[in-house]
Amino acid sequence: MSDSQSLSFQEITKALEDLPLWGKTLVAGGVAVACYLPYAWFRSNKRASPITTPYRPGVVYLYQLPRTKELPSISASCLKLETWLRMAEIPYENVPCGLGTRGLDGAIPFIEVDGKEISHSALAIDYLKDKFSKGSLDDHLSDEQKATCHAFERLVHLSLSQSHLIFRAEQADKIIGLIPPSNFGVFGSIWSLFVTKAYLGRCASILSSSSIGGYSRQQRISLGQTDLRALSKYLGSKHFFTGFKPTSIDATIFASLAQILFVPYESDHKSMLNDECTNLVKFVDRMKSRFWPDWVDVTINFTIDSNWKKKLSTPPNGSRAQTPQKFD
Repeated sequence: MSDSQSLSFQEITKALEDLPLWGKTLVAGGVAVACYLPYAWFRSNKRASPITTPYRPGVVYLYQLPRTKELPSISASCLKLETWLRMAEIPYENVPCGLGTRGLDGAIPFIEVDGKEISHSALAIDYLKDKFSKGSLDDHLSDEQKATCHAFERLVHLSLSQSHLIFRAEQADKIIGLIPPSNFGVFGSIWSLFVTKAYLGRCASILSSSSIGGYSRQQRISLGQTDLRALSKYLGSKHFFTGFKPTSIDATIFASLAQILFVPYESDHKSMLNDECTNLVKFVDRMKSRFWPDWVDVTINFTIDSNWKKKLSTPPNGSRAQTPQKFD
């Protein structure tokens, strides 16, 4: 970007910030209309599938929310799916996506493999297990262990995540603030406000329609604390949830706990992890060191390079693993 272009951008930003409330409202309305029109067109015109053409056979093309500060994704589902791909050692490529990128059914994340599109992390993982015979991650588990993993999967998705959602709703501005400003364009400050309000509305909708929708704030928080205690007691002194070998359930639990530990706000759940359930914090750090050696590069430079294993051979400062992060 040239100096004149940079100056022009700064002048525009300052002019927007100096506008009176009615002026900002008028500009915001114009931005909303400008953004809604292509969205409405997109919704009424089914896009081509697959998006990536030509595609390389056997390569998984991953579509997810843009990279963020502090953690690779503010979506537990996106982080879960990419972590699982790394664990299963399946070749994949991150496709650059904007905030509005969605699958044919409106879901995110989604994948394309050999021209076929599959949405939702759980469905994508099940499909990839069959296609690449990567059920081997879990094949050594007994039927009882598989049933237990399934129960914990439901606990994380239907209880813990909904319990913690109340904190995400209360801190919606900080959650959206993790998204790099470049994703919002010239009208970043105004557009980010719309995204924050939309996110807050989505949180409220999920909470009101969930099984804990009628509970009080403290009752919802307490349910999450009970979930964390259950996870902590089951993990015990084990390296991973089923023993010394990581399995699919570890990707799910890691992704969900990361959404509590790495966000820039305090919560009852984060305090409980740091004070009472420290084995879960160690578990998160273990998963992070093993499958996300590029964590710093991803969360600072927002890289989407899927060749993550190269970081294992060329780590910063000559150390194999990153220094364990202290969660405060």
